[in-house]
Amino acid sequence: MRVFDVSPSARGPLAFEVSAAVGRRRATAVAASIPGVRVLRWPKLIARMDQDVFCEFELEGQQFNIWAPQGGTGRYWIGPSSGKKTPVLLRIRQAFIDHKPPARRGIAGLIGKLKGTP
Repeated sequence: MRVFDVSPSARGPLAFEVSAAVGRRRATAVAASIPGVRVLRWPKLIARMDQDVFCEFELEGQQFNIWAPQGGTGRYWIGPSSGKKTPVLLRIRQAFIDHKPPARRGIAGLIGKLKGTP
């Protein structure tokens, strides 16, 4: 999965973003798959439009959020709730980079095979 770093300085990312096309539940599932993560809040099945933060989780005693900024940027922001840089974020970021989406089925899968995309 492609990630977009949010780095106000050259000292590493403060947070990162992923495409909202991933979906709220899958983004949370990727975070939950990281060893040691404890999900504190999963996204609701039917999300309220005014609910920015849809996932909260903890790793190594630090809390992180996944949220969809208002204004429809098309990306989810993933970073520490404290707003402070942490090296733990690099583990989370790598898990999102390494994530492989499930294979497409049906017509979408057939079209993807014809185009040469997974």
